[in-house]
Amino acid sequence: MTLLQKGDSVGLISCSDGLFPEERAKIEKIERVLGAAGLQTRRAHTLFRRTGTPFSGTPEERASELMRLFSDNAIRAIFDVSGGDSANQILPYLDFARIRRADTPFVGISDLSVINNAVFACSGAAAWHYRIKNLAGPFAEQQKRIFRETFLASAPSPAFDYHWLRGSGMAGVTIGGNIRCFLKLAGTDYFPDPAGKIIFLEALGGGPARIASLLAQLDQLSVFRSCAGVLLGTFTAMEAGKQAPAIERLVLGITEKYGLPVAKTEQLGHGEDARCLPIGKMISL
Repeated sequence: MTLLQKGDSVGLISCSDGLFPEERAKIEKIERVLGAAGLQTRRAHTLFRRTGTPFSGTPEERASELMRLFSDNAIRAIFDVSGGDSANQILPYLDFARIRRADTPFVGISDLSVINNAVFACSGAAAWHYRIKNLAGPFAEQQKRIFRETFLASAPSPAFDYHWLRGSGMAGVTIGGNIRCFLKLAGTDYFPDPAGKIIFLEALGGGPARIASLLAQLDQLSVFRSCAGVLLGTFTAMEAGKQAPAIERLVLGITEKYGLPVAKTEQLGHGEDARCLPIGKMISL
């Protein structure tokens, strides 16, 4: 079964910081690519940032627009094109029971890790860690194929390469995403239960000290004590600068006492050639 079929409509929205006006051309390119794939697009009213603010609307307005998309039976998937810092503002205004009934995939990365995990924690519905803006990036042709394989074909999951840092197998429902944004949910009702889950972690910014601090917070939340394994994506700033200690060493060190299986992939994260990972679905590595 495919997530989308030709003729379906998909929504575009900014639940985190709004897009800059100069990004209109990129959105139009994405719409052309989706149109060529046989999909129609519908824009939320909260897409571009308003004058004098980094936001595309108030938290209530952004949540209302997201719920409008979830409530529209013609919309078969919702792609968030934003990122930044403010996605968690909208969580108190979401109707998770309606989201569960809608069964409409929500797709986003980075700060949208907040919504991906809250949707799963509060509704049981899956979300998808994928950046639709990659369709208008430097790897656009490759991304068109990845998009088709992920959303328009019955591709096996997980559809990415990985290697083992410790262990040789793990299975479980995936949670996580951008480590900084995932941890915004700590101590709230929106933080998913890590017991038996595969914890996926990636990051755009941050050096070894910051990432070590975030890993320590996850450990203090008993995430590593109770989870089934760790899947590492790309840690862009650390890896680009070849900063030490490397992410592999940091994670192996903090999880050693639990003997957790740990895998690493270069195909999930903020890279413009990145692939897609379900959040809230069972995978087996």
